[in-house]
Amino acid sequence: MRRVVTWVGMLVVLVWIALTAWVEREAEYKLESQASAGRRALVLYHPSREARFSDDLSMAVTAGLQSAGFSVDRATITERTAARPDGYQVVFVVSNTYNWAPDWPTMQYLKRANFEGINVVGLIGGAGSTGRSERILGEALRGTGAKVLGTRSLWLWRPNDETRMEKPNREVGLDIARRFAADVSQGVR
Repeated sequence: MRRVVTWVGMLVVLVWIALTAWVEREAEYKLESQASAGRRALVLYHPSREARFSDDLSMAVTAGLQSAGFSVDRATITERTAARPDGYQVVFVVSNTYNWAPDWPTMQYLKRANFEGINVVGLIGGAGSTGRSERILGEALRGTGAKVLGTRSLWLWRPNDETRMEKPNREVGLDIARRFAADVSQGVR
């Protein structure tokens, strides 16, 4: 019996490691530019492998920024992502939560990023336990020299707004992300 438990435990650990490596591997670099004259914003994100939640959050943030009068560039976080994103009035960093922390590509990027003096906002997506992840993201953003305007967590499974329980939780989360982006960017010049 002890041997079976040991083998099952080892199998669970191996599956956990393989799954983590798969969801946290770096994505292909993509830059979608909708920039024009005026105030400019950059949305950086690491694509979700399974639920596409961070992808959808980054699109909701883009829509919120556009509604606030920004032209927006949206890019994946990879080794090719510029360490110093110049020419933007605000940068949003959208990350996934894996193992109670921001995803590896985001954290690796923030170790080399130079956001000195740049307005930055962090957004964490996760299943429902993102407090530690949001705190780590905020610390990493401050470590880049950024002027952190705020951080926020949104969830797939945990209610995003208990007053809107009749609506799909994902839809509520995306609406909150859109409004958050529009609101937090209002004072940015």
